[in-house]
Amino acid sequence: MFFSSVQIFAQNMTPAQAKAAREKFIMEAKSHIGAAYEYGAVGPEVFDCSGLIYYSAHHALGLQLPRTAKAIYSHVRIVSEEKREEGDLIFFKTTSSGQISHVGIYIGGGQFISAISDGPNSGVVVSSLNQPYWMDKYVATGQILPSGRETTSIAQVTPESKDITISLEDQNFSDNLVFDFSTFVDWALISPRRFIFQFRGVDIKLHAQYKKWKLSPGFGTIFRINTGLNTFQLPLIFSLSLNDYFSFYAGPVFTFNDVKLIDSDKEIKSSIFPGIIGFSFSTPSLVVGKTKIQAVQDISYTVYNNLDGSALSFIESISAGLVMYTGIKILFPLSIFGV
Repeated sequence: MFFSSVQIFAQNMTPAQAKAAREKFIMEAKSHIGAAYEYGAVGPEVFDCSGLIYYSAHHALGLQLPRTAKAIYSHVRIVSEEKREEGDLIFFKTTSSGQISHVGIYIGGGQFISAISDGPNSGVVVSSLNQPYWMDKYVATGQILPSGRETTSIAQVTPESKDITISLEDQNFSDNLVFDFSTFVDWALISPRRFIFQFRGVDIKLHAQYKKWKLSPGFGTIFRINTGLNTFQLPLIFSLSLNDYFSFYAGPVFTFNDVKLIDSDKEIKSSIFPGIIGFSFSTPSLVVGKTKIQAVQDISYTVYNNLDGSALSFIESISAGLVMYTGIKILFPLSIFGV
């Protein structure tokens, strides 16, 4: 629901101020016409469709929207075509999934701005709702701003400057602080003796990140039963996430029993620091309320040494430390607990 996603400030925005906000939003989007399309991009040089909306709303209005077209759709107030205004969002279903997959900004005269992935005019372009393709794919019009025709209590204007400050729940600390729980099956392909698929254990990861900024910092821990090396480990990880789909992490690793090199009887030891370095790749989310579910693939390298502290040979190091982690991740904001 729209109003469940909006924090009402003490002062209402007048229709005139709402109209000014809409014009500012459109002008920001228009300034990027001609920019290239890239999936997952949020500007300022390249965009995907929701990235253009996300960037324009943030830079023109200080408004923090969700990152995907589907998630934005869940935060807007749906209005009829008769009540559509310049600055409203236009939503489409353009894929076989049957879900919201494209969003643009209505600019009047039956036209809208959006970032398009293919066709004769790709990138950030102006399109017409009267084109057969868009007419067939159109779903709804939604508002993230109050109407310029009538007063709607969803924003505040600072009287001194008349600058617009809009706050969705996504700007709150409790919504920007996102927790994720992941469970993995661990596997590898290399041992000192052969190239073969190996089951390497199971992991449970608990992690939190602050998603207000484009580069989101995070911290977490992993409970790892490493059957390949016959040990239990507790990595502590510090992460940086570029978007919903890719993150980098590193940190120390604590090991609680003896370690044996995979496919051999050789004893080795884990390094606390440097410990682990890895990359995480996630699929687009299945959204259930405020909860997101993603399939995830991690690739990480953990440092091991000989018992005397000297480095392992290259093949031994890769065999011990290079592991793939395939699993499921569940993400939820702190606000889901009513905080």
